Amino acid sequence: MDGVDKGRRIIALLAILALVVVVAILSFSDRTAKPMQLNGDMLGQDNTETSVEYRQRASESLENAAVGEEAYSLVTFTQPLSPSEASNLLEGVGRVNAMVMLSAPAMDLPEPIAGETREDVFNRQIKLVDAQLSGIGNVRAPGELNGVVVWDIPENVRPLAESPLVYSIETLPPDAAWGSFGIRPVDTSGTNF
Repeated sequence: MDGVDKGRRIIALLAILALVVVVAILSFSDRTAKPMQLNGDMLGQDNTETSVEYRQRASESLENAAVGEEAYSLVTFTQPLSPSEASNLLEGVGRVNAMVMLSAPAMDLPEPIAGETREDVFNRQIKLVDAQLSGIGNVRAPGELNGVVVWDIPENVRPLAESPLVYSIETLPPDAAWGSFGIRPVDTSGTNF
């Protein structure tokens, strides 16, 4: 029996050694050691395009959006809007998935519950950001929205483009899934309306 136990120990040690070698090799792989590049759809201004080029591309994406098919759109405001102004502007839109404040990452939003408005949801998210920033000097949440990501059919989103409060609207293909695309900030500085 001593020979069998000794054999099992040797096999176990070899298996552990092999596992350590495999983990060490994989730790140098580009797939695990480096941040992965986003592969897929992106909303927002590419760092190589001007504001004018972005607005043109965004406009074309909304214009070419498939009729009757719900899709995600980044609605960027001409200037920061209060939660009340943003809520009023987005009244005819089916779903607001996220809000954008300054150049911070887009923040996921729930739909309003019974008795609530979108303004309430925006205000709650701003208070949450403010609470997270408390204790970091005098840093406060801006209290205004620079844009939102909406999900609806293009027929309900296109009328927003007529508002002087809207700088641009960029629409993804209908097969884009929430969480599988990136959202970049849009530079509206220097634009006069």
